[in-house]
Amino acid sequence: MSVPGILLHFGRAVIQAHNNAKVRNLMDVPPPETSRNRARRVSPDASEKEPGAIHPGGR
Repeated sequence: MSVPGILLHFGRAVIQAHNNAKVRNLMDVPPPETSRNRARRVSPDASEKEPGAIHPGGR
């Protein structure tokens, strides 16, 4: 096999491996939170007087 043929084969293998890695990384990402789940999340420091306060004492 000629040098350009080897480089072409190697280049295709690199591109295919890169695409496979991208797909694996995208499949590992947890699904995005819905707005309903975000509204329920309260930090452990929040007081019971302010049930929706995520950062008590903030502006």
